[in-house]
Order: sequence, then structure tokens, then C-alpha cells
Amino acid sequence: MDVVRTPLPSEIVPLHAFLNSIDLRSFTHHGIVHRGGEHLPTTQALTDWLRERGLLEADVVASEDDLRHARRLRAQLRGSLERQAQPQGALEERPASARELLVGPDESVPLNFRLSTSPGRPPALVPVGAGAQGALERIALLVCEAVAAGTWGRLKMCEATDCRWVFYDRSKPGRGRWCAAELCGNRMKTRAYRQRQR
Repeated sequence: MDVVRTPLPSEIVPLHAFLNSIDLRSFTHHGIVHRGGEHLPTTQALTDWLRERGLLEADVVASEDDLRHARRLRAQLRGSLERQAQPQGALEERPASARELLVGPDESVPLNFRLSTSPGRPPALVPVGAGAQGALERIALLVCEAVAAGTWGRLKMCEATDCRWVFYDRSKPGRGRWCAAELCGNRMKTRAYRQRQR
């Protein structure tokens, strides 16, 4: 039930996929109920997901700790997008399924980096961890790069409470509210109109 979208900037494709590795969409479109779900339900699913994106070596398998850290990192990143999209106080009104995704600041994901100073190259932060832990550190570095490049601010969480898909906002003012105006936008406007008519 995906809407045709303009391709994402290549540098944020893995980050966008990670943010949407949980799908909370639960709306009905043309009579068909979209059933999302967790795309990282097991260590094997996380292993496969990371391998498909070139973030994990073929002979490495993710552990239960890696899976817990991946979900926690994703929840924190999605929580950041949710917080920047919502007016103050609106977080209390979000659906329970989204609320459960958010984790407290005391549950941060252990990430380690070092400064690489290879001859002939500019200094750069590189992951310290190996395996899946190193892959999560690379995802975190993608976030830092997106913030520095200004593309993180273009990642938005759809304001439709039955969607919450993370999308890349290409609108000139950067004030997009829905992942697809013709789908979520129309649905939310229709819902608001009906509520006003009551």
C-alpha cells in the first residue's frame, strides 16, 4: 500500500530503512487494511537486515544484546523525530503502540567511536565495535552525518496517528506533515472535517 515516492538521497537510504524497520501503519486504503509490524523480531532478522545493507559480514550473527540495542537505538531516533514534530504536550495523546517505542534517557545504547587520522585523508570518526555492534555504530554515524548535512531535519514522522511512517520532506519550506498528502493528508483532513460537523 505504499505511495510512489521520489527517491531518497542515497546517503540516508540505510538510515531511513532503519527508522522504518518497525511499521506502525494501521489504516484502511481502498478497503484493504495495512498491517505493519516489526521487521526486526529476532536476531536472525536483524542479521539478515544488516547483511542486506552491507553493514554486517557474512560470517557474523547478531546476538540478543545486539537486537536489544538495535531496537533501543531505533526507538530513541524515532522518539527524537516524534518529539520535534509534536507541539509541546501532544506526546501524551499519541497511541499506546508509539508510546511503547520510546525509551528513557537512562537506557541509552552503548556506542563507541575513535578518531581515524589516516595519511592523506581528513580526520573522521569510525566505529570501534565489531559485528552487529559496529553496524549500529555506523548507523549512528549516519545520523551525525545527516545532522551535519541538514538532511536529518528533512526526516519527518507522519502526523497521521494510524501511520507514523518516517518520510523525507522535500517541500521547499520543510513543513511537510504527512508521508503522502493524497493518502494520510486526505484521511486526516476528512477525519478533522467530520469531527467539526458533529
